[in-house]
Amino acid sequence: MCNKAVFYLLPPVLMVASSIAQATGEANGVLQWEQKTSLSLPVSGVVKTINVTPGQRVSKGTILLTLDKRPFQYQLQSAKSRMAQYEPGRDEARNELERAEELYERTVLSQVELDQAEMNFAEKNARYLEAGASVDKAELDLEHAELKAPFDLIVLKNHVVAGQTVINRLQATPLITVAGGQLVAVMSLPPGNNTGLKIGSNVDISIAGKTHSGKVKVIDYDSSVDVARIVILIDDQPDAAVGQLVRITW
Repeated sequence: MCNKAVFYLLPPVLMVASSIAQATGEANGVLQWEQKTSLSLPVSGVVKTINVTPGQRVSKGTILLTLDKRPFQYQLQSAKSRMAQYEPGRDEARNELERAEELYERTVLSQVELDQAEMNFAEKNARYLEAGASVDKAELDLEHAELKAPFDLIVLKNHVVAGQTVINRLQATPLITVAGGQLVAVMSLPPGNNTGLKIGSNVDISIAGKTHSGKVKVIDYDSSVDVARIVILIDDQPDAAVGQLVRITW
């Protein structure tokens, strides 16, 4: 018997791969603070002390600036005095009303006399409550005589000096500009140039020759200038300064 080797030619396996084309690009950006704002106070007064200087880092709750507290202390004392003045009359009117209600239940007092006792108490109680509200407002104004850090921050600029009068009527006066959070990379692109970028997209940021990874946090379109402002969080904080130019690729 003659053995024959039989070879089978197997058809090639077709591998179907679907690739998603991702748009890529690169653009210049600049380093900025994640948070930047100008702090002010809701009350007017004279600046007494400024406790911080530009470049200083402070923790949340630190007193940055203080107004002269004496006018606020005078207002608080005056409000407390008025409240104390109205308290005995309010208490006496309440006692009279309680007696009038008792006599009315015993049919000794007329409805007219009871109504008069109720009105007398309502009037004196209203004065007392109004004085109490003045005390609350004066205490709040006194508290607002101090400008405290709302978060851990770095001081960027002082807009006032000691002795300056601050008037906050129609608009609050900026007192101190501060920054907080971390450094972020910011770039501005025409809407058509940011294809492939969305919230959460991973990007690379080149800073002084070193590449850092980052993630898109904000995409804010400004229709007035037809530009999208893109804010990128940097995973590891670079040893760099605000205003430094960077190169961003995705």
